[in-house]
Amino acid sequence: MPGSQPPEPIQPQIGQPPPQAALSDLLALFLFRRRHMRVDGFSMAPTLVPGDLVLITPRQARATLPALGAIVVARHPDRPATRIIKRLADVQDGGLVLLGDNSVASTDSRQFGVVPSRLLIGEVTSVVR
Repeated sequence: MPGSQPPEPIQPQIGQPPPQAALSDLLALFLFRRRHMRVDGFSMAPTLVPGDLVLITPRQARATLPALGAIVVARHPDRPATRIIKRLADVQDGGLVLLGDNSVASTDSRQFGVVPSRLLIGEVTSVVR
């Protein structure tokens, strides 16, 4: 909800935040080499907040999984029409452990378990604020 305050406490940031989008990122977006998604919850606060626009490199463009600590977009394992933005915390038996930076506001692998790697959409490469 715009104007809402995030739940407290906010867990410290893990890993690196995505960089601000550069002109080359925006050009890649317009040339269809990147996807984009608007953040709508506080699960990744303070790294990502509602209203941020993230640019995503689709999985098809990558031969390997993103590095641990990367911010990724995946389909929710119980609601495939829903996309989630989380941090890749671990890889276990071909599945992904996805966690939000703000554990109080996040529904993630702590609730729904390991996410099959086939549900990975891509990696967040930058953010537009």
